[in-house]
Amino acid sequence: MFRRILNSALLIFFSVSLLSASETYLIDTPTASVLDYGSYSAGFRVFSNGNLLSKIDFGVFKLLNIGVSWELDKFVGNDRIKVAIPALRIKFRIYDGDMTLPEVAVGYDGQGYFFDFNREGNYLQMGKGLYIVAGREFLIEGLTLNAGINMGSFSKPRIHVFLNLITSLYKDIIYFMMECDSMDLKLNFGFKFALTEHISARCVLRNHCDNHKICSERVFKISYSGKF
Repeated sequence: MFRRILNSALLIFFSVSLLSASETYLIDTPTASVLDYGSYSAGFRVFSNGNLLSKIDFGVFKLLNIGVSWELDKFVGNDRIKVAIPALRIKFRIYDGDMTLPEVAVGYDGQGYFFDFNREGNYLQMGKGLYIVAGREFLIEGLTLNAGINMGSFSKPRIHVFLNLITSLYKDIIYFMMECDSMDLKLNFGFKFALTEHISARCVLRNHCDNHKICSERVFKISYSGKF
């Protein structure tokens, strides 16, 4: 019954929503972009073991986004679904950028990956936590580069760095994405497809280091947004 309710909610969301141009997150790392005032953005990401990661963000002020995300364990398949504790997402753009300097944003994202239900409140892979990121178009038209630093945990503070880029391969339909991240030694890449003016999908190969072993997984994500 719970699975049917969730599937129905997803279907309703897809049928009434619109996609915005703001690219606030690439794969696992944020960009400097924020949603416009009065806008919202939602995304659903399917990854290893049939897990589903849902995110929704709101442009509550001109430069401020607030959102929430949550992970559903074993959403795809016949196993019992478990819902992790929702995580807070917030981003504030502190500088709009100009012809020479990039735009800059600060934020917090408590959403990790692979929630451990045997140790409530812990993720096997930590979220970004507190971060600052700068981004702008770089070298050639259509190539956007973002770089930043983050601290995933306040109890064990450690600074990590990340870098991501996205560029158009074919008009405004197909894009190539790549990112690297010192947290979990990630190197991810994939493609974004603008299926319509309002809906986009991502196919990603995600690589990360787990106990000194390189692990790979395929990720599929679909996202959209609209205005109130």
